[in-house]
Amino acid sequence: MDRKTPAFGLRVGKRRKTWIVLKEPNRTKIRLGHYPDLKLAEARRRAFVALGTPVGEKEISIEFEQAKLVFIEENYKGKAERTKSETLRLLNRLSFKCTLADLDDAAIERELGKLADVPSEQLHAFRALRTMLSWCTKPPHRYMKRSPLEGYPAPGKDKKRSRILNDDELGKIWRAGQGFFGDMIRLVILWGCRNGEIGRLQRAWQEGRVITIPGEFTKNGRAHAIPILPMARAILNRQDKLGDNWRDKNTDYFFPGYIKGTHFNDGSWGKLKKELDKQSGVTGWQVRDLRRTFRSTLARMGVSREIAEIMLNHVTGGGKTDLDEIYDRYDYLPEKRAALQKLEAHLTKLADR
Repeated sequence: MDRKTPAFGLRVGKRRKTWIVLKEPNRTKIRLGHYPDLKLAEARRRAFVALGTPVGEKEISIEFEQAKLVFIEENYKGKAERTKSETLRLLNRLSFKCTLADLDDAAIERELGKLADVPSEQLHAFRALRTMLSWCTKPPHRYMKRSPLEGYPAPGKDKKRSRILNDDELGKIWRAGQGFFGDMIRLVILWGCRNGEIGRLQRAWQEGRVITIPGEFTKNGRAHAIPILPMARAILNRQDKLGDNWRDKNTDYFFPGYIKGTHFNDGSWGKLKKELDKQSGVTGWQVRDLRRTFRSTLARMGVSREIAEIMLNHVTGGGKTDLDEIYDRYDYLPEKRAALQKLEAHLTKLADR
C-alpha cells in the first residue's frame, strides 16, 4: 500500500498489475486501472477521487469510466445483484472516453445515437446515464457541479406492448430453438420468467423437483419457486451434461458466460434472437413477449387469474392485498405444478406439429 494515499496500492496478479483503492466502511475494492498504462500520479489522483475528495472551486477531472465504477459500487450497495448488473450493462453501451468535466451534448448525442435502432435500449441507457450523472453532483463526492443531462429531453417514451404469439408461431420458435440459446428461450416459454432470471439460473437453486430463484435475483425482490416438470427437466439435464465439458470454466450456472464465474450476458440475447428469427421464420416479436404469451396461454387453458399471476411472481398477484403478502406464506406449489402440467401438454402438441 502507498504511504501517501491511505488504502491505495498496486495489486499484482498472475497476468497483470492493477491499481486499487479500498473504500470504507466495508473496504470495497475499487479498480483504478492497469499498470503501466496508468501511471502512479494519475492512479493516486483517481484514488483520492474514489475516496470522496470533495470538489472545490475547480471540478476534479475524473474519467467517466472511473466515476461509473464508483457509482455502481456505492449507489447500488445492498441492492439486488440483477439491478446492479443491468445498470452496468446499460452504461457499458455508452462509450465516453473523456472526463466528466468534458462530457457535452455532442458526446451524449453521439453515443445515444448509436442505439437509435433499438429505441427501448436507448431509452433505458439514457435513464441509467441520467441517474448516474445526478448522483455525481451529490455529496460527499460532488464530481460535477451540475449534470449535463439537466433539461435534456429523453430520446423516446415507454411503449406498452400487446404482442402475443399464436400457437403456430410458438411451435415454430420451439422447434427452431436448438442448442444453448434455444434451451434458454424454451425455459422462458415454459416458465414465463424474465430473460435475466433464466440467464442467471444456478444449479445451487435446484432442490429436488423445484428450483427457487432468490429474491435478490428477481425484479420485485421476492423469491420465486418453480416446479420442474419433464420438459424443463430435460433442458436442465442437457445443461448439466454441457457443464461437465466446461468444468474448468464454470459449473455454477446452467447457462454460463464466456468468462469464468459469470452467467450468460444480458446483452447477448438480441444477436442470438436474430438468428432464431431466421431459423423459425417468426419475426416482429421480442423475448419479453413470451412472458405475456405465457400469461395469456394459462388463461386460455382455464388457469385461474390468481394462480397465473402468482406464476409470474407478481407482487400482488390475483388481487392480493399488501396484508395478503405479509400473512399468506403458502407456496402454491401444487397449484403451480398443475398449471405447468397443462402448459407442457399443450407445448408437446405444438412441438410435434
